[in-house]
Amino acid sequence: MATTSLPVIQSGDGKVFQFPNEPEARQFEVAAKEAGGETLRLGPVTPATPATAKPLYDLELHLAALLETEDLVPAELEQEYALELQATLAATAAKRDRVGHFLSHLEAQMAFAKAEVKRLQEREAFYTKVFEKLEGYVMRVIESLGLDDKGKRKKLEGNTITLSLRGCTKRVEVTDELAVPTKYKRVTVTLPAETWELVCDSLDLDLREQVLGEVKSAKVEVSRSAVNDDLKAGVEVPGAELAGGFYLVRR
Repeated sequence: MATTSLPVIQSGDGKVFQFPNEPEARQFEVAAKEAGGETLRLGPVTPATPATAKPLYDLELHLAALLETEDLVPAELEQEYALELQATLAATAAKRDRVGHFLSHLEAQMAFAKAEVKRLQEREAFYTKVFEKLEGYVMRVIESLGLDDKGKRKKLEGNTITLSLRGCTKRVEVTDELAVPTKYKRVTVTLPAETWELVCDSLDLDLREQVLGEVKSAKVEVSRSAVNDDLKAGVEVPGAELAGGFYLVRR
């Protein structure tokens, strides 16, 4: 960045001041700021912070200030002003490039992370499938051994692990979701808020058609808790049953 031998500062009222050294120039800037005024460093820019290290916002603000005060620069400072403007333009353009490159880098990282998540999900699905197949195989092996003298399932004793079967609480297993009566189902829908308010106020045939036409991605699912309560109470629910059985235990 171009610099002059002596600091030059323009105040908010358009007056330009030249200072014998940097400390006095800084003191003037601080005093003006505390008084609520604005200053513009025409030259030299404070060397403590290179333009390349300044935030994009500061560079854009400084560039805008230089362009807005071009007509106020005295003739004796036109050369310094031109050098400062040229340096600020170059620094701002370079900063814009770096910000754009960093955005591109972030996009690439996002794409990589998304691909990695997909890869890990596929890996998880593979291991889950292998685990379930092996677990089922071990359970069948234990079941094939029958019961011991006490009427309990036999165990597979290893050097450090014991494999056994344990009964599990019966749970609802939906065998045919379409056959399950509507009373056991819950529907989740998405519709405009204005339409929802109309539904809350009143519901006639015309409004019913409007609601059905605006519902997006309706999701219907069986309420297992409701089915479970009725099945346990002895009520037959088409398309559903209580499934029990065993699960594998490792100790």
